[in-house]
Amino acid sequence: MTRRPHIPPKDFPRPANRDYAGTRADAARWARDVLRGKILDGVYGGLAAARPMLPSEAELAAEFDVSRNAIREALELLRGEGLITRVQGAGTFVTGAKLSQRLDRLEGLAESLAGHQLPVDNTVLSVRESVASPFVAAKLQLPENAPIIFIERLRSVGGVPLSLDTTSLRVGAIPVDANLDRQDVFAMIEAELGVRLGWAEVTVESVAADANTAKLLQIRSGAPLLLLHRLTFLEDGTPFDFESVRYRGDRCSLVTTAAREPDQQSPPPK
Repeated sequence: MTRRPHIPPKDFPRPANRDYAGTRADAARWARDVLRGKILDGVYGGLAAARPMLPSEAELAAEFDVSRNAIREALELLRGEGLITRVQGAGTFVTGAKLSQRLDRLEGLAESLAGHQLPVDNTVLSVRESVASPFVAAKLQLPENAPIIFIERLRSVGGVPLSLDTTSLRVGAIPVDANLDRQDVFAMIEAELGVRLGWAEVTVESVAADANTAKLLQIRSGAPLLLLHRLTFLEDGTPFDFESVRYRGDRCSLVTTAAREPDQQSPPPK
């Protein structure tokens, strides 16, 4: 006997219509960008979670009001960026959660992460008296070959290597035998000199990790790094601290704000 097909009544609950204005590829890119923002904001746990996990494809499709195929494509794009990994039968997990380091605040790494309950560990690779190269001397407004204090540290957050920092300081900023394992250099300068830091000039560029840096940061040679140069001045305008910080590109994002000046005007349309 042939079974009759089951036909649901007219009022049977049906999935909501997918009304995203665009193609599936458009929807996938849009969902990817929204999910990336949530990942970077720590919505799914970030570095503080042992295995931060995303909702299921079905839940994400319902949340974004797009098809599961679009969500599947979005997740594949994120996987290609190294932000997630997909484990068959287990789910989708964040592997590229990033810490946000603000550029519009003059603060050390430990200060910027205060309240996140993530331990900052400093492995001091070098602290020594040195002489200023022509480049560093020009930055610090010192004579060439003037004495300076040179510091190199590997900095880790939550047990994950984050950055390799080199610092050139004017002599007298901190003692050469200072304990740098758990302290920010900025705080030590202010405590040692009894003055306040004023402002900093910051430059950021993208570079590839050399073999030695890659080994220290536990990444592949040639992996992308964010290279931050920061020249910090005292309140009286004296340049005192020049740093080069190589952040893992997969573990850190640099954030700032920008204000439009009142007298700025848009050019007339052509």
